[in-house]
Amino acid sequence: NVDDVGFTLALLADLEARQPVDRRRVYATGLSNGAMMAWRLAVEASDRIAAIAPVAGAKVLKAGGPARPVPVMHFHSVNDPRALYAGGLGPPFPMTTLRVFHSAVEPTIRDWAATIGCPTDARVTAELQGQAGSREAGHTATRYLWSPCREGAEVVLWKFTGTGHVWPGGLQDHLPRLLGPSTALVDANLEMWRFFQRFTL
Repeated sequence: NVDDVGFTLALLADLEARQPVDRRRVYATGLSNGAMMAWRLAVEASDRIAAIAPVAGAKVLKAGGPARPVPVMHFHSVNDPRALYAGGLGPPFPMTTLRVFHSAVEPTIRDWAATIGCPTDARVTAELQGQAGSREAGHTATRYLWSPCREGAEVVLWKFTGTGHVWPGGLQDHLPRLLGPSTALVDANLEMWRFFQRFTL
Protein backbone atom coordinates (compact mmCIF):
# COMPACT_ATOMS: atom_id res chain seq x y z
CA ASN A 1 0.00 0.00 0.00
CA VAL A 2 2.87 2.39 -0.75
CA ASP A 3 1.87 5.38 -2.89
CA ASP A 4 4.69 5.26 -5.43
CA VAL A 5 3.15 7.89 -7.70
CA GLY A 6 2.57 10.21 -4.74
CA PHE A 7 6.18 9.70 -3.65
CA THR A 8 7.45 10.53 -7.15
CA LEU A 9 5.36 13.71 -7.33
CA ALA A 10 6.57 14.73 -3.86
CA LEU A 11 10.15 14.10 -4.98
CA LEU A 12 9.61 16.29 -8.05
CA ALA A 13 8.16 19.06 -5.86
CA ASP A 14 11.15 18.85 -3.54
CA LEU A 15 13.61 18.99 -6.45
CA GLU A 16 11.76 21.95 -7.95
CA ALA A 17 12.05 23.78 -4.63
CA ARG A 18 15.83 23.23 -4.60
CA GLN A 19 16.80 23.58 -8.26
CA PRO A 20 15.46 25.35 -11.35
CA VAL A 21 13.33 22.79 -13.21
CA ASP A 22 11.40 23.27 -16.43
CA ARG A 23 8.07 21.74 -15.39
CA ARG A 24 7.15 21.34 -19.08
CA ARG A 25 10.09 18.95 -19.59
CA VAL A 26 9.86 16.20 -16.98
CA TYR A 27 10.32 12.71 -18.43
CA ALA A 28 10.31 9.18 -17.04
CA THR A 29 12.36 6.13 -17.92
CA GLY A 30 13.46 2.98 -16.15
CA LEU A 31 14.51 -0.62 -16.64
CA SER A 32 12.35 -3.63 -15.79
CA ASN A 33 10.20 -2.70 -12.76
CA GLY A 34 11.33 0.88 -13.34
CA ALA A 35 9.88 0.65 -16.84
CA MET A 36 6.56 -0.49 -15.38
CA MET A 37 6.69 2.52 -13.05
CA ALA A 38 7.30 4.85 -15.99
CA TRP A 39 4.17 3.42 -17.62
CA ARG A 40 2.23 4.00 -14.39
CA LEU A 41 3.35 7.63 -14.29
CA ALA A 42 2.13 8.06 -17.87
CA VAL A 43 -1.32 6.91 -16.73
CA GLU A 44 -1.60 8.48 -13.28
CA ALA A 45 0.57 11.61 -13.64
CA SER A 46 0.13 12.57 -17.29
CA ASP A 47 -0.26 16.21 -16.24
CA ARG A 48 3.33 16.18 -14.92
CA ILE A 49 5.16 13.76 -17.24
CA ALA A 50 5.80 15.00 -20.78
CA ALA A 51 6.87 11.62 -22.26
CA ILE A 52 8.19 8.22 -21.18
CA ALA A 53 10.77 5.71 -22.47
CA PRO A 54 10.41 2.34 -20.69
CA VAL A 55 13.09 -0.32 -21.17
CA ALA A 56 12.36 -4.06 -20.78
CA GLY A 57 9.13 -3.75 -18.81
CA ALA A 58 5.60 -3.42 -20.22
CA LYS A 59 2.59 -1.64 -18.74
CA VAL A 60 0.89 -3.91 -16.21
CA LEU A 61 -1.52 -1.32 -14.81
CA LYS A 62 -4.94 -2.29 -16.15
CA ALA A 63 -7.27 0.41 -14.83
CA GLY A 64 -7.58 3.94 -16.15
CA GLY A 65 -6.12 5.90 -19.00
CA PRO A 66 -4.05 9.06 -19.31
CA ALA A 67 -5.67 12.48 -19.00
CA ARG A 68 -3.54 13.57 -21.97
CA PRO A 69 -1.83 11.63 -24.80
CA VAL A 70 1.62 10.83 -23.39
CA PRO A 71 4.26 10.01 -26.05
CA VAL A 72 6.03 6.67 -25.52
CA MET A 73 9.27 5.14 -26.78
CA HIS A 74 9.48 1.53 -25.59
CA PHE A 75 12.56 -0.76 -25.83
CA HIS A 76 12.17 -4.55 -25.51
CA SER A 77 13.75 -7.78 -26.76
CA VAL A 78 11.72 -10.76 -27.91
CA ASN A 79 14.41 -12.88 -26.23
CA ASP A 80 14.16 -11.15 -22.84
CA PRO A 81 14.36 -14.01 -20.29
CA ARG A 82 12.95 -11.96 -17.38
CA ALA A 83 10.24 -9.58 -18.66
CA LEU A 84 8.67 -11.85 -21.24
CA TYR A 85 7.91 -10.17 -24.57
CA ALA A 86 4.89 -12.41 -25.16
CA GLY A 87 3.66 -11.90 -21.59
CA GLY A 88 2.88 -14.33 -18.80
CA LEU A 89 4.58 -15.34 -15.57
CA GLY A 90 8.27 -14.63 -15.59
CA PRO A 91 10.85 -16.95 -14.01
CA PRO A 92 11.39 -16.81 -10.23
CA PHE A 93 13.65 -14.10 -8.91
CA PRO A 94 17.07 -15.49 -7.91
CA MET A 95 17.01 -17.43 -4.63
CA THR A 96 13.21 -16.96 -4.29
CA THR A 97 9.98 -18.47 -5.54
CA LEU A 98 8.55 -15.02 -6.36
CA ARG A 99 7.27 -14.69 -9.92
CA VAL A 100 5.84 -11.60 -11.62
CA PHE A 101 3.20 -11.42 -14.35
CA HIS A 102 4.20 -9.51 -17.49
CA SER A 103 1.90 -8.00 -20.08
CA ALA A 104 2.53 -8.90 -23.70
CA VAL A 105 4.49 -6.04 -25.26
CA GLU A 106 2.92 -5.61 -28.69
CA PRO A 107 -0.74 -5.69 -27.56
CA THR A 108 0.16 -3.22 -24.81
CA ILE A 109 1.80 -0.84 -27.29
CA ARG A 110 -1.07 -1.13 -29.76
CA ASP A 111 -3.59 -0.48 -26.99
CA TRP A 112 -1.72 2.64 -25.89
CA ALA A 113 -1.50 3.86 -29.48
CA ALA A 114 -5.26 3.42 -29.86
CA THR A 115 -5.90 5.15 -26.53
CA ILE A 116 -4.01 8.28 -27.58
CA GLY A 117 -5.47 8.43 -31.08
CA CYS A 118 -2.67 7.02 -33.22
CA PRO A 119 -3.13 5.16 -36.51
CA THR A 120 -3.94 1.47 -36.16
CA ASP A 121 -0.88 0.33 -38.07
CA ALA A 122 2.74 1.22 -37.40
CA ARG A 123 5.38 2.12 -39.96
CA VAL A 124 8.83 0.54 -39.86
CA THR A 125 11.30 3.44 -39.74
CA ALA A 126 14.57 1.58 -39.05
CA GLU A 127 15.91 -1.97 -39.41
CA LEU A 128 19.36 -2.68 -37.96
CA GLN A 129 21.44 -5.87 -37.96
CA GLY A 130 24.58 -6.69 -36.04
CA GLN A 131 27.66 -7.22 -38.17
CA ALA A 132 29.03 -10.74 -38.55
CA GLY A 133 31.97 -11.32 -36.25
CA SER A 134 30.99 -8.47 -33.91
CA ARG A 135 29.54 -8.68 -30.40
CA GLU A 136 26.15 -7.89 -31.97
CA ALA A 137 26.27 -10.67 -34.58
CA GLY A 138 22.78 -12.14 -34.83
CA HIS A 139 21.13 -9.16 -33.10
CA THR A 140 18.43 -7.12 -34.81
CA ALA A 141 16.64 -3.91 -33.88
CA THR A 142 13.49 -2.72 -35.64
CA ARG A 143 11.88 0.66 -34.97
CA TYR A 144 8.08 0.83 -35.30
CA LEU A 145 6.32 4.20 -35.31
CA TRP A 146 2.67 5.02 -34.68
CA SER A 147 2.11 8.61 -35.81
CA PRO A 148 0.47 11.10 -35.97
CA CYS A 149 -1.43 10.81 -32.69
CA ARG A 150 -3.58 13.24 -30.73
CA GLU A 151 -1.94 16.55 -29.81
CA GLY A 152 1.22 15.68 -31.73
CA ALA A 153 2.11 12.60 -29.65
CA GLU A 154 3.88 9.52 -31.01
CA VAL A 155 4.39 5.91 -30.00
CA VAL A 156 7.64 4.14 -30.85
CA LEU A 157 8.61 0.50 -30.26
CA TRP A 158 12.24 -0.58 -30.56
CA LYS A 159 11.91 -4.36 -30.97
CA PHE A 160 15.13 -6.36 -30.51
CA THR A 161 16.11 -9.96 -31.17
CA GLY A 162 19.15 -11.76 -29.81
CA THR A 163 19.47 -9.60 -26.69
CA GLY A 164 18.28 -10.04 -23.12
CA HIS A 165 16.86 -8.11 -20.18
CA VAL A 166 19.26 -5.23 -20.74
CA TRP A 167 19.59 -1.51 -21.42
CA PRO A 168 20.59 -1.20 -25.11
CA GLY A 169 23.93 0.54 -25.36
CA GLY A 170 24.42 0.31 -21.60
CA LEU A 171 26.77 -1.74 -19.44
CA GLN A 172 27.95 -4.70 -21.49
CA ASP A 173 27.98 -8.32 -20.25
CA HIS A 174 26.42 -7.56 -16.86
CA LEU A 175 25.15 -10.82 -15.33
CA PRO A 176 24.68 -12.48 -18.75
CA ARG A 177 23.66 -15.84 -17.24
CA LEU A 178 20.77 -14.11 -15.48
CA LEU A 179 19.87 -11.28 -17.86
CA GLY A 180 20.98 -12.58 -21.24
CA PRO A 181 23.24 -10.95 -23.85
CA SER A 182 23.84 -7.21 -23.86
CA THR A 183 23.86 -5.13 -27.03
CA ALA A 184 25.24 -1.88 -28.38
CA LEU A 185 23.30 -2.09 -31.64
CA VAL A 186 21.18 0.83 -30.42
CA ASP A 187 22.07 3.46 -27.82
CA ALA A 188 18.85 3.75 -25.80
CA ASN A 189 20.11 6.88 -24.02
CA LEU A 190 20.64 8.71 -27.29
CA GLU A 191 17.38 7.51 -28.85
CA MET A 192 15.22 8.46 -25.89
CA TRP A 193 16.93 11.83 -25.46
CA ARG A 194 16.24 12.68 -29.11
CA PHE A 195 12.64 11.57 -28.51
CA PHE A 196 12.20 13.49 -25.25
CA GLN A 197 13.51 16.76 -26.68
CA ARG A 198 10.60 16.88 -29.11
CA PHE A 199 7.85 16.81 -26.46
CA THR A 200 6.78 19.29 -23.80
CA LEU A 201 3.70 19.77 -21.67
